[in-house]
Amino acid sequence: MEIEDLTMEEKCENLMNVVVESRKRFGKMCIDYERRISVMENRLLDLQLERISKRPCNMKPTVPIAEEDVCKEIEDFTTEIMDRQHRIDDLKKRLRNTLQIVVQLKADSIGRRLREPITVDIMLAQAKQKKMT
Repeated sequence: MEIEDLTMEEKCENLMNVVVESRKRFGKMCIDYERRISVMENRLLDLQLERISKRPCNMKPTVPIAEEDVCKEIEDFTTEIMDRQHRIDDLKKRLRNTLQIVVQLKADSIGRRLREPITVDIMLAQAKQKKMT
């Protein structure tokens, strides 16, 4: 069957099927990407902890820490926490968007109608039903 031979309804149905499939694939890819990111971050943290724990502990003479260094470390730590919180918020937002796509796909009445074959008998039955109500 060639593209020119398809009716408008069949063309619309094909396009809607493409949209639905791409949404499904994109949602799965987003979830898989976020899962892989979190797994890799956990591995990096584990490696850092392991490397730190394996270092030999040599007692060195303590040098008094300047207050500027402490303030800088505190600021760096604060910015790191804020960055992580921002990433968590972005992840929540993406999860909500993915959930909305899933809900939208489940409630997609137009797609459901396009999947059903449209015949003259069905259209007449729907018109009669609307006229009765």
